[in-house]
Amino acid sequence: MTGIPEWYIRFGNWIFKLLMLNVLWFFGTLLGLIIFGFFPATVALFAVIRKLVMQAEEDAAIFPLFWSTYKAEFVKSNLLGMIVLLIGGLFAFDLYILNHLEPSMLNQLLRIILFVAIIVYSAFVTYIFPVFVHYDTNMIGYLKYTIILVLGRPFHTMFMLTCLVVLLYLLRWIPGLIPVFGLSMFALLIMKIA
Repeated sequence: MTGIPEWYIRFGNWIFKLLMLNVLWFFGTLLGLIIFGFFPATVALFAVIRKLVMQAEEDAAIFPLFWSTYKAEFVKSNLLGMIVLLIGGLFAFDLYILNHLEPSMLNQLLRIILFVAIIVYSAFVTYIFPVFVHYDTNMIGYLKYTIILVLGRPFHTMFMLTCLVVLLYLLRWIPGLIPVFGLSMFALLIMKIA
């Protein structure tokens, strides 16, 4: 390895880890029949990335940590996921109702309020997984800490949402990266900022 810059090797290691995590997340989601596998796989993904980011372990055992987190947090993460989906469903229902009302000044005001609430909800969803893997608390605690982070750190929140939108456009521009990095790149970005 003489002559190869160290940063190049580290970059390649991170690319490999993100690829491996994306594959693990995909199979973890399938293992739970997609509906019940999405949230435990996502929590396990964030737990591994948290360990990689915070402890900077080059040779961390990714698969054992992913699998143990997946099993240990299966029920709790699905419960949290159902709460998040219920809130999102309420926003979608509100938007559906507003789209079918007669245009009026009140309707426009309600649309603006709903738009702001959806942006806050989007920030909430981006913070919920880092909070879940970082703190050991109950459901109310996760929701409370997430809301505190969203509202208490508005610049971090806006920066995170902006970075996620840029990453979305990048993946839309180069869709071949989706099966390679997909969610693992989003998780790394969110965890680094959060």
